[in-house]
Parts: sequence; C-alpha cells; structure tokens
Amino acid sequence: MPALLLGGVLGGVTGLVTTEVPGSITPPAFAADFPGGDQQYLPSVTLAMIVDDWMKKANSWKCTQEAGDPDAWSRAKQRTTCEPPDGRGDMYVDIEYDAPDKVKVVEATCRLGNYTRACTTLFSTMADAVFIGRPKLRKSVAAWAKKNADSERHTIIGGVRLQANLEPHGLRITPEV
Repeated sequence: MPALLLGGVLGGVTGLVTTEVPGSITPPAFAADFPGGDQQYLPSVTLAMIVDDWMKKANSWKCTQEAGDPDAWSRAKQRTTCEPPDGRGDMYVDIEYDAPDKVKVVEATCRLGNYTRACTTLFSTMADAVFIGRPKLRKSVAAWAKKNADSERHTIIGGVRLQANLEPHGLRITPEV
C-alpha cells in the first residue's frame, strides 16, 4: 500500500513538472467590434432632446444636475435627475452622460405601483423620446415599453437595450454593449 501511494505521488509530481499545458500563452486579440468609443453611448440621443425638449418643455418637469458617481457601473461624468412639477417624488428620470451629446443611460423609476397608467405612460413616452432621432423605430420601441412596463423583460432594438424592472419599478435604456 505505501508503494502505491508513493508511486502515485511521484507520478503526479512528474506529470505536473514535465507536462506543458496545450495552447498559447498569448492573450487573444480583441474583436474588431469590441465596445469602445461611441458604442458606449445611446445613438442619436442628446441631453437637450431628453431634458429640455421632453422633460421640461413638454412636461414641465424640474431637473437638477450633479457630478456622476465614479462608483456607478456607467462611470458617467454627469447625472441629471428630473421629477414632475408636483414634487411628490414617486416618479423620476435619471440621465447619465459624459457630454451633452454622449448619453450613456436614461432610466425612469415609478413608485406608483405596477399596472398603473402613469407608470406605463412614463415608460412608453420615455422610450419614444429616446428614439425621437430614429423615427422608423419609435413606434415599435414605445409599444414594447408599454407592453412590458410591468415585467422583468428586456430587448434590444436598433442597438439599444431596453430593460424593464419590477423592483424598483422602472425602465432602463442603455447601449446594447
């Protein structure tokens, strides 16, 4: 029995020391379409389009701007939060961006409860506003947001990810990557 144990240990050590792992030690090259540059931003979306045109002019929402959170997953440099004019705090929209024409995230949160008309309208209107510069996709995006407002679903349309959440009840729109 001791001879078997000793033989097994010696064989294992010899195998580890003399066996070369197959494959290359050079890391693979990144794919040509690896996310970078403008792929981290929502296509055709500007801060003015969301905040000035949709939130302030069309809906009279109040917005505040602050520095981005360096620990947030988006690593955006700036953040604007908008709330309805009544200031109840049960609905708000966050926009995270690096520059006025480099928007990373548009996210709506609605604490009025699932299956409420106000939340469904907020999400579908926000989706439509994000795609205002892409008229061929607007109708399908707004319809998807309305249909899935009270779910945990996501989809990708035109290189943009729409993610519906229940806790917190919201809709997050980010680039596909």
